[in-house]
Amino acid sequence: MNPLEFIKKYKIISVIRAEDEALALSFAEACIAGGLRLIEVTFSFPGAEGVINRLSEREGILVGAGTVLDIDMADRAREAGARFLVSPHTDEALIHFAKANDMAVIQGAFTSSEIVRAWKLGADMVKIFPVSAVGGPSYVKAMKEPLPQIEIMTTGGVGLDNLADFLGAGASAVGLSSALTGKGGVIDPETITSNARLFAEKLEEIILA
Repeated sequence: MNPLEFIKKYKIISVIRAEDEALALSFAEACIAGGLRLIEVTFSFPGAEGVINRLSEREGILVGAGTVLDIDMADRAREAGARFLVSPHTDEALIHFAKANDMAVIQGAFTSSEIVRAWKLGADMVKIFPVSAVGGPSYVKAMKEPLPQIEIMTTGGVGLDNLADFLGAGASAVGLSSALTGKGGVIDPETITSNARLFAEKLEEIILA
């Protein structure tokens, strides 16, 4: 299964943001323990490459890099073992880099024009963020109706109560961070594992419905 197929199958991406490598690794391991298989380690803290490298050796999960802003970050992520790249913006050079290195690439966009541009440049999936600011699932549905061929990922405002709505509106994947840690963003492994398990169970319920 290639990276894009893996993302489309397992759908829930745990977005790992933390103050340091040890906390990030604890966050990621707690998500995996709860049954989530997609891990996005953001390039927003020192040691992100180390976390990617450690997790890239695990069986049954797919690890990627998030907040990838330039080719230097992308190359560091690739060397660490990342299989997909996520950016908050659209960058043609990053798309070409990912394609050349057999990595899935998810690029950020907001308006219909931006979404179509990212897709035409070759993005495998387009991330709408923050989707909660523009109506959540209803915005995804509005974009997917004229653009059904474009794979959409959403982050910002996705929770247990609306996961089914986002997927039903046409999102191929969703990114979670604060929904896993809980309010305050404290990295408590027990809480994160419990929340991750609830999301994994909810996803299975949605798929089987």
